[in-house]
Amino acid sequence: MHSKLLKNFKFLSIGTLLAATLLPNMGVAAEKTKAAPVKETHWLKKCITNEASIRTCFVTEAIILENKAKKIKIQLASIRIKSVSNSKRMHMYIQVPNKVLLQSGLRYQVDKGKISVAPFSICYDQACEAEVIISDANIKELKKGQIINLHFLKYDGKPVTISVPLIGFTAGINSKGEELKYPPAAAAVAPSAIDTAKEVTPETVKSDDTKNESKTTEPNKADTAKPLPDAKPLPVKK
Repeated sequence: MHSKLLKNFKFLSIGTLLAATLLPNMGVAAEKTKAAPVKETHWLKKCITNEASIRTCFVTEAIILENKAKKIKIQLASIRIKSVSNSKRMHMYIQVPNKVLLQSGLRYQVDKGKISVAPFSICYDQACEAEVIISDANIKELKKGQIINLHFLKYDGKPVTISVPLIGFTAGINSKGEELKYPPAAAAVAPSAIDTAKEVTPETVKSDDTKNESKTTEPNKADTAKPLPDAKPLPVKK
């Protein structure tokens, strides 16, 4: 990412952000532990079991940019892995900032391994999302990896790479997970890490607790777009 974008911003994981949000609400207990550092948590797992005893889990990690001076929190990228107890199929959802070239899709790779492509499936006010079906082999690769690199093109054709750490992935995916109540409250199992983090944008500086109506990002017609490495498309759930 450009240095101008990251200037005066601090990187936070989704777990750190949630912990920092909850601690001020703990009253006296928070005062007694004020000096204790907040333990950083990565790849949080939350699950919910419906009336048919089918359990759905999401393992989520997000990169949040924070500017304390301006009281701004912005999601840079997020990855969610969904599993359902009555199915062997797992889905991975990757979100990056919007205003991207949709036709080129999203490329991702674990460390310096093979580059795979995931077509963008939907765009929201603040992010565009790609969805792919992943296998046990993909999970094993993520467990062994250090980072997952996300490659995409901005609307002006400039390539962008965002690296999401895989620290804590194995512990998160193997954990029992936090069980949420059923039926869920609004956005209890948030379909987006944006909703979970309750981030704000520089323009509005307002929290966004639910997904907004989807909108399509219009691609740039410039001929200067730089091609990304070729990759074999993965199947997308229809």
